Amino acid sequence: MGAVVVLAVLAVLSSIVLSLDPVPIQFQTAPVLVQTGGQAVITVVTISNVLSISWTSPGGAALGVWVPAGAVVSSGGQFNGRVNITATQLQISSVQLMDAGNFTVTVVPSGATGLGQNSRSVEVRVYDAVNGVNLFVPSVALEGGNISLTCTWTQGTQISVIWGKGGATITPNSRVTVSGGSLMINPGNRSDTGVYSCTVGNPVSAKTATASLTVYYGPDSPTLQLDPQVNCVGGGQAEVGKMVKVTCQSASLPPALFSWQKNGQSVTADPLNGSVITFQSISYSQSGEYVCVASNAITTKTAQQVISLTVVGTCLSPGAVAGIVIGCVLAIILIIIAIILLLHWRKKKHRLRQDTRKSKSNGNLQPRNRNEQTRAVLARQVQQPGRRPPTPPPVIPLAQFQALPQQRLPESRPRQPQVTRRPVTHAHLNGHQLPGHAHPSMQRLPQTQRHLTKQRQAPGGRPRL
Repeated sequence: MGAVVVLAVLAVLSSIVLSLDPVPIQFQTAPVLVQTGGQAVITVVTISNVLSISWTSPGGAALGVWVPAGAVVSSGGQFNGRVNITATQLQISSVQLMDAGNFTVTVVPSGATGLGQNSRSVEVRVYDAVNGVNLFVPSVALEGGNISLTCTWTQGTQISVIWGKGGATITPNSRVTVSGGSLMINPGNRSDTGVYSCTVGNPVSAKTATASLTVYYGPDSPTLQLDPQVNCVGGGQAEVGKMVKVTCQSASLPPALFSWQKNGQSVTADPLNGSVITFQSISYSQSGEYVCVASNAITTKTAQQVISLTVVGTCLSPGAVAGIVIGCVLAIILIIIAIILLLHWRKKKHRLRQDTRKSKSNGNLQPRNRNEQTRAVLARQVQQPGRRPPTPPPVIPLAQFQALPQQRLPESRPRQPQVTRRPVTHAHLNGHQLPGHAHPSMQRLPQTQRHLTKQRQAPGGRPRL
């Protein structure tokens, strides 16, 4: 009955202040979010000088009133025993989903404020907390097939699901479709392998689950490699007697299993590595076509590749052949140069012999220059029997030679030979000299000889070269 009387008094007072400006009302948080089982707290912000603050539920039922003397809480109804009212707050404990809705507060100010009463509502949203989140991926996912991932949860309301891979959010595209707790990949690709996550949440809670997805693929078309890799000119991939390895590689998950065939017959591979066959000393009989077959036990697919192996006795690479050709060309060039030099030397030697023969047969010919005259005179003196060659001047050190007094010899002008024209006789034609008629060149030889002798015998004089 006390609460009813208070409300009646408030109603009378409110009619008095209807013509005044309303008192301002704000809420600290709007809307108010709370999970089930928790406490909903609605905080009102208004003036401090008030007569009363009353609260009503979403259904319009009075929850209670606060006056300066204290708070009066209504009993009974949906919120019985769960409501607490203070000067600025309405508190509801053990919130349930059905408690959600708009709660209204009415503020009656003191008459001294000159303001009238005012009412305002705020929404309370109640959520079940998320719990029991799990992510399921297929145990066998094949490349090229349809891959489906599923995210589940046991508890939670107003749920949203966010998918991620490797810490990044997944964006739907032509291959990837996202629908709530379902992620569809079609067709699957080996790049889809990785750690996936699904985050289930609502405004008051969130849970994340992760799982690793493996996409199996292959085998891809194998690649074959010879070791050592040679390219013999004229054909051939291996040299007889050498060690040769043939390696087969194929991208596959799980790793591919390999088998070998030669001309339709099975070939034993390396026991430790089935992708390799080794020839310790290859022979001619091991030439042929080798087939590598790769298989995948999970995808049940196979792939093969063929390599032709030809064994030759001698293997010359293009580089070796090029070196041989260059060497031959250089040898030919050197031979040609040697032949040219030899021919030039022989020609020069032949010409020298001819000149010597001519000089011997034509001893009466006049030398071409002074040096040749001197050499001719000395040669004839040596050839004359009973005559000794002139003694060369003594050899002295250079310093002693430079210390000798210098004496300049008078310059002598070469005398022009006087040529007497005489009629050609039969004796001249036959290469004979008439008695008493010496050749003009022979007339100058004694004079040249005397000049050289004077230069050698001159005391303190220096011979001219």
